[in-house]
Amino acid sequence: MLAFDFDDRELEQVADEFSATPKQVDLARGRSLKRTAGTLRRLSSAGLKTELGLRNASALRRRIKEYRVGKGSNSIKLWYGANDLPVSAFKGRPQEVAGGVKYGETMIHGAFFAKMGGKRRVMVRHGSKRWQIGEALMPVSDRMMIYLEDNVFVDVDSIFMKHFVSEIRARTILGVGNA
Repeated sequence: MLAFDFDDRELEQVADEFSATPKQVDLARGRSLKRTAGTLRRLSSAGLKTELGLRNASALRRRIKEYRVGKGSNSIKLWYGANDLPVSAFKGRPQEVAGGVKYGETMIHGAFFAKMGGKRRVMVRHGSKRWQIGEALMPVSDRMMIYLEDNVFVDVDSIFMKHFVSEIRARTILGVGNA
């Protein structure tokens, strides 16, 4: 879990610059946190799609959730589901080789092709019974976490401050939350 703390002195300097009320600062902080979470979600979805080599980002969008934490609007939690993804979510064409199926650089031992729902899928056996089969999965958690830490979360402070400044500016110009 990664936690980010923003410098209150910088927030106060921006608030003083625009002569914002404490209520406007609180409202702007909550809104800019929400906007920062949305920006991070969008950046990570687009970046992970290319990093992992996925066909589309729908498999990722289902795995990225944002939650409000606590009573106030001072913290947001982004959750990333890093479970293994099915082979059908990735770009490329699997090849049947001796001992299994090769998908890109990854060898899936004991895998085979089966037509399910009109689509040719890479399946593996989970037991000795007839219908104990499922789609083959490829691990993604390590590559996901490395990409997120190296490329997405490094700019959190600047993203938050950009949103905070624009929120404070808009709230003071338009007079939202004066009282």
